[in-house]
Amino acid sequence: MTNRGLLRRHLRNAWVSTMQEIYTQQLISSERALQVHFAARLMEAFKADRVRRYVFVEPRIMLDEGHRIHPDLLVCNSREVIGAIELKYQPNVPPRFLKDFATLDALAEGCTSIRLENRRYRGPGRGELGFQLSANPLFVWAGVYRSPRQDIRPTDPTAIDPSQLMVLHAVTRVDDEPKLFARSGSKLSTLKME
Repeated sequence: MTNRGLLRRHLRNAWVSTMQEIYTQQLISSERALQVHFAARLMEAFKADRVRRYVFVEPRIMLDEGHRIHPDLLVCNSREVIGAIELKYQPNVPPRFLKDFATLDALAEGCTSIRLENRRYRGPGRGELGFQLSANPLFVWAGVYRSPRQDIRPTDPTAIDPSQLMVLHAVTRVDDEPKLFARSGSKLSTLKME
């Protein structure tokens, strides 16, 4: 079973790049801006390694049991969803993440096949794409929030296998660059901006 090492590396690199090149230039003013810039850096990381991936921003997903969720980003290869990412932009307050993990938990527990709906699509086809959920997807929470660093964990510890969870932190302080961390499973690493 893969641990998605390449995807984890791409995510770490995209996070550092987004914080170093975009956040410190004061170009992120909302969660939506964080989505755009992080997705762009993630696509650059895929392209640099010649890895073909699709990144969907706020896709509308119909789960097997019939309800819909909207993760911030969904990463797919040609057949499968290999990563689901929830982003949070709260640089002035401690992180709030219960709703984000409810979305990730629902995806982890509630589906095997995923139907992405795009009702605004007007081209060939019906505006619907189908993917299988990978046997070993990566679930990611990435947040910009006020110091001190928090221990961000799922609300339901049985929903997501700890080996399938990655948490990216950008911890802010007044008049200082954010401190970056990544936790994969139980391993916490400090990420360095150049």
